[in-house]
Amino acid sequence: MTAMNTGAARSGLTMLGRAFGVAAMALAAVMLIGCAGDSGAPVSVAVSEAAGFPADAPIAEPLFDEQWRGEPVGWLADDRVTVTIVSYGSSGCPYIATAIEVVDDAEVSVELRQAPAYACTDDLAPRTHVLAVPEGWGAGEGPYVAQVARLDDAFGPSEPALSSVVLWPLPVAGQTIAIETIRGVPDDITVPDGALDRGEPLAYWGADRETLRVITWGSSSCPPPALSLDLVSSTELALVFGAQPPRACTADFAPTTHVFGVPEGLDLGTVFLTITIELGEAPSLQYRVPIAQ
Repeated sequence: MTAMNTGAARSGLTMLGRAFGVAAMALAAVMLIGCAGDSGAPVSVAVSEAAGFPADAPIAEPLFDEQWRGEPVGWLADDRVTVTIVSYGSSGCPYIATAIEVVDDAEVSVELRQAPAYACTDDLAPRTHVLAVPEGWGAGEGPYVAQVARLDDAFGPSEPALSSVVLWPLPVAGQTIAIETIRGVPDDITVPDGALDRGEPLAYWGADRETLRVITWGSSSCPPPALSLDLVSSTELALVFGAQPPRACTADFAPTTHVFGVPEGLDLGTVFLTITIELGEAPSLQYRVPIAQ
């Protein structure tokens, strides 16, 4: 073989090798796309979907509830604009919210579907689906529920698992005598600097002293239930918060405002509020604070 023919042969082999390399890369890309489950992947109808359980959820996460078996939970927003469903399943093959429909005045149906996949992680991870409330639904006092159908289609079609989720009213862990419990602080109250760091309760009058508003600090999903509010004297009130029943609570530290009616017999001047917070087996906490305007 001449030197020219040898060079041509080597050039041809090099080009053939490059062609095989490109083909192998293309094949790998196709295999990766197939593993991602693009064929028949469900399309979300949610306003938003994200991994995890919301820190500001109005209910406690059910992980430590002995009666819980992995069913979804949810709630209807206070403004009745959205419905939130939290599903639990493989974090590698998460559920996607594919439909929400009105069943009747008290019920909606929600469909959650998994994408096709070759392998799924064997865990039980939360995923939050926020859906727009169908127009005209859920504006009354309730109760409202969602029938949630979970279709585990990661390895092929399956029969749906059905769960009934109470959306409204929200579950109450401990009964309270407060006439209203508000997450956060009302717009007309400005808490002092450092109040969050100290974590001590605060007290404020409502309009014309017709209500009393008390701010406590702790898990936003597990505020302490108020047990009693008593007149001690014309310048003193005593408020007792009970301990929370055992339950799972969000691990945040946020304000909750408890609104009470005002007992008769108080002076128009400065009134002090003695606040006792029971902690179950631990010693109770006690504070004495002036009620601010």
